[in-house]
Amino acid sequence: MTSKKNAQQNILRFSLSGRGKYGINVLKIREIVPFKELNQLPGSKQGVAGLIELRGNSIQVIDLSAVIGQPALLTGDDQEASIIITEFNRTMQGLLVRHVDKIATIDWESVKSLPSATGNSHYLSGVINIDNQIIGIIDVEKVLYELTPQMNFEQHVHQEIASISDKRILAIDDSRLARLMISKTLDSIGVDYIMAASGEDALEILASDEVNIDMIISDIEMPVLDGYALTRQLRKLPKTKDCYILLHSSLSGSACKTMSEQSGADAFLTKFVDDDLVKAITVGLAVDLVADVAVAQ
Repeated sequence: MTSKKNAQQNILRFSLSGRGKYGINVLKIREIVPFKELNQLPGSKQGVAGLIELRGNSIQVIDLSAVIGQPALLTGDDQEASIIITEFNRTMQGLLVRHVDKIATIDWESVKSLPSATGNSHYLSGVINIDNQIIGIIDVEKVLYELTPQMNFEQHVHQEIASISDKRILAIDDSRLARLMISKTLDSIGVDYIMAASGEDALEILASDEVNIDMIISDIEMPVLDGYALTRQLRKLPKTKDCYILLHSSLSGSACKTMSEQSGADAFLTKFVDDDLVKAITVGLAVDLVADVAVAQ
């Protein structure tokens, strides 16, 4: 059995300008480089520290401390400061942090959601207790969307696909931002859908005899019941054991694809390229994208 292995992920722990520890999934990290002089960007948004040149690439660097409301890190020379180079939506970004700690192996199902009273203004996707210390998991998607929406989340206008008007998709993502982006794409092609904010919500929806689903799209990094664990459960249910399941994540790389296959998913897709999502939906629903497009008059 691979279920326990698949549930485990490695996170990089680090500190910012204030108290507390934070972390991001190592699968989002390309490399870590020591702090280097930044080229300033006139008129940039608060939190954008500047640009660095790295092997011929210009990479935007985001000061995570400033973004989440702590004092900015760029207050003087700090020999411990590092820049975490992340790969997100097939582009590279730099995250400026005070001090890189160590990598910790966690059970993603142990990540706890934040109370609803905290609202939507924070930049954490969840928290986990490691060695009696609370680690906040940074919602990298939200950080990058708010600072560079035009670059990372471009969406196109799609024509409705006639043959999927009677189909229904269940889409699951704990990120309000991701649910918004996915719903816009689904609305544009004219498919019926139900949105769920967690794996537990999805199972509750599917428990209803009145709900029939033709395809499932699920995030991977979700507290309590991650995408891999959810997929394994869905494969045990008579209603969804043969349903087409697409795991849709900001994570990338062959490891995610392999783990998706091991969990029982039919396919894996990196967020957020809506053209690719539309193509994946036509595969999952077994429709001909060219023949079935209803041209808008």
